[in-house]
Amino acid sequence: MREPLIEKLSQIVGGEHVVINESRLDEISWDALSEGRLHPEKKPATVLPLCVVLPGSAGEVREIVLLANEEKVPIIPYGGGSGLMGGALSIRPGIVVDLRRMDRILEVDGAARSVRVETGSVLESVEKRLNENGFILGHDPWTLPVATVGGAISTNSMGYRGGLYGSMGEQVLGLDAVLPNGEILHTRPVGKHSAGIDLNALLIGGEGCFGIITEATVRIFPKPEKRALSALAFESFEQGYAAIQKIFARGLTPAVVDFGDDDEKHHGGAVLYLGFEGNKEIVEAEERLALPICEQGGGRRLPQEQAEEFWRTRHVIARRFMQNRRQRRERGRDGVYRDWIHVALPGSKVLPFRTAAMEIVERHGVHLQESGLWLQPELFSMRLGAEDGGNRDAQLALEEAVYELLRLVQKMGGSMEYTHGVGVKLAPLMAEEHGYGLEVMRRIKRALDPNNIMNPGKMGI
Repeated sequence: MREPLIEKLSQIVGGEHVVINESRLDEISWDALSEGRLHPEKKPATVLPLCVVLPGSAGEVREIVLLANEEKVPIIPYGGGSGLMGGALSIRPGIVVDLRRMDRILEVDGAARSVRVETGSVLESVEKRLNENGFILGHDPWTLPVATVGGAISTNSMGYRGGLYGSMGEQVLGLDAVLPNGEILHTRPVGKHSAGIDLNALLIGGEGCFGIITEATVRIFPKPEKRALSALAFESFEQGYAAIQKIFARGLTPAVVDFGDDDEKHHGGAVLYLGFEGNKEIVEAEERLALPICEQGGGRRLPQEQAEEFWRTRHVIARRFMQNRRQRRERGRDGVYRDWIHVALPGSKVLPFRTAAMEIVERHGVHLQESGLWLQPELFSMRLGAEDGGNRDAQLALEEAVYELLRLVQKMGGSMEYTHGVGVKLAPLMAEEHGYGLEVMRRIKRALDPNNIMNPGKMGI
């Protein structure tokens, strides 16, 4: 079966763009999800792909999808491979469609404040091109040097400037995609319409289960005239949280909110990195209003060098990942297991959840390494760890704690993830997350993908 399939794929994209080298197949069979973050009793089996194919156009993508339907072979869309939930794992032998050959920046439209790109474009390359034209891409995740436009849309991820510019999905104007049945979907690249439902939403956060995005038109923003970044120390998480709530209650819009109580980094208390950017007069006015709120709430200004260091090093982890992708995958094999949660809660529920979460963590014998906020008071995170000298008991305890925490979030009216997607990691919790909504997704999936070829086994659908 494999050899005739590879021959047919070679006729579509050229033999040089079909990869069968086992080392390369192994590398691309995973993304940035580490093995240590998978629940030992819910871990899916993984396999090597049949091959990796690198199309050069939307037309070639369509031919690949039609062939996959004929052969009943799964397709796994692949961007930068920096996803943290296993959305790009190969769990059935299939064709990995690596879109990184499709990396052209097609049009920068300054008057429309938009850029049109092929979705294999790496975010950093788009950012650099926009900078030359006096604009920025509003999406600035830690994976900026690695992640592709299509991957970021497919997980609806957030970036460091998301407080001002929103998630990647919120920046999408229009999309072109090849649906699982081989049909082409084109949505109009406008900021507002009321002519039917928004079909962009079918693909934003869809993790490649409902189609392969081949082209995107996204919003761009003028280069900020000024960025004001501050670092402030608070005596406790609660103290800092109260100050952040007051900042938002005043109607201020920070571009950057990064708040955490990591004892190892901050030696007690919690540190807030707070940033405003944009028009000079507006930035200065917002800073004048926000900093006194922090200081009156117990915040103490830290050296400006600390704030600048935070901003300068925000993409360092991604550059390390580029140098050694396998190291991240194998994390946890040394008997030290690490995981985190990034959840969305009503602002009134954050502190009650944190209190209950600390009890859950302690009961499971897991260490709470940090709790914090990112971008908004409602977006809460916890970093957890467990050590056991090499056996898997600690991993099981850690993942059981994570599952219990996420179920508590759902019971409190929140969502179990706000930036990284679902993949295979959170798929077992999708029924609790969506109720009948999961069945709605499954019915849409069956209608568009009757052969279940498009990234099967992901997101619980």
